[in-house]
Amino acid sequence: MRILIDTSLLVEGERRNFDLGKWVVGARHEVFICDATVAEYIAGKPLKDAGKEHRWQNYWDSFVSLITSVPLDHQVCEKAGALLADARRAGKTIPLGDGLHAAVADLEDLTVATVDVDHFRALGVRAVNPLK
Repeated sequence: MRILIDTSLLVEGERRNFDLGKWVVGARHEVFICDATVAEYIAGKPLKDAGKEHRWQNYWDSFVSLITSVPLDHQVCEKAGALLADARRAGKTIPLGDGLHAAVADLEDLTVATVDVDHFRALGVRAVNPLK
């Protein structure tokens, strides 16, 4: 399966709540992140705890930064806007980051691996939660 890893799942891996690397290797998934994931993950870097910051940096250096990132271009942004508008018409408010992830997944025929499955299903893309 071709998988787009959402930031929520990277956070679970970094916090050692889930062995994301083992899941990827064991299931033989072809995995990607997108540039929105890069921005969200870096923005969430721990600032006040040196131990957590070191763990975060190690996870970035040894895992996250090595995953192929799908760029965000004009087509992705247009698709994200359309998906978010459709969700809003249906009464669902979804964060912009999830809209960008969903657009990449839709355009690249990827399944989103995430903790927030409901967000992505509301946007009309395939999503799985490997923690369940």
